[in-house]
Amino acid sequence: MSRRRKSGNPAIVVWLLILGPILVGALQKVDFTALFSSVVVLMVVVAVIGGIIFGGIKSYELYERRALMQDAEDTIGAHVESLSRRYFQLVRPDSYGRLRLESWDKEVDYFITHNIAPLAGADTKPLRKLYPEIVGRIKKEVDQYVQKNPTNRQFHEGMSPPEFEVYCADELRQCGWNARVTTQSGDQGVDIIAEKNGVRVVLQCKLYTGAVGNKSVQEVVAARAHERAHYGVVVSNSRYTKAAEQLAATNEIKLIHYRDLMNLENLLKKGF
Repeated sequence: MSRRRKSGNPAIVVWLLILGPILVGALQKVDFTALFSSVVVLMVVVAVIGGIIFGGIKSYELYERRALMQDAEDTIGAHVESLSRRYFQLVRPDSYGRLRLESWDKEVDYFITHNIAPLAGADTKPLRKLYPEIVGRIKKEVDQYVQKNPTNRQFHEGMSPPEFEVYCADELRQCGWNARVTTQSGDQGVDIIAEKNGVRVVLQCKLYTGAVGNKSVQEVVAARAHERAHYGVVVSNSRYTKAAEQLAATNEIKLIHYRDLMNLENLLKKGF
């Protein structure tokens, strides 16, 4: 059975016959050079406008970042004393003399989250971009503050026990001792290990409001044996009980005031 081949739509053919010559005539009258120039001009205008908009957005972002960084610097400056105090409380050397910064890094992150992040508002993008720069600024401000304010490491009644340990170690270093503050866990009763001219000393630092008793003496006796040190010393801002003095004399432990740290080498040479 044969199939009849479908013919094209006659209406389309008619319209092409009618409109074809008109379109050809119209195209012949078009100035393609002028049309191309117009298109190029339009593209340039669009590009310029786009560049202006893009540049404006970037300029605004840069302005926001600069403003946030200025606010961050002002905030760091307002709290630099507290930041410095926290640094001395949290940074401790490990058994190999390397500073352990984990706790300090967490403190910096806490400070940024609670003191600087609110300044950025809901948009956290500028803060994320500036985070490394802000961390570096905190470190720089703390370092500069410590250098310009040595009294920050002088004894004062409001210091914490960890600050007192750092203070005592600094005092010993000024007298030529190689002194390091031990870590807070597993230190066997030792707060500071100091060495000078082959002499090894373990110290326990007691920041007290009352009298220091027997327990501190017992702990430093054990620490001296554990660390194989030549001497054991308890240093405090306060006085010692009579029982502590007797036990110290029996075990050849020095009980000193923090003001005596500068003269520790001579005190040890005098014996017990």
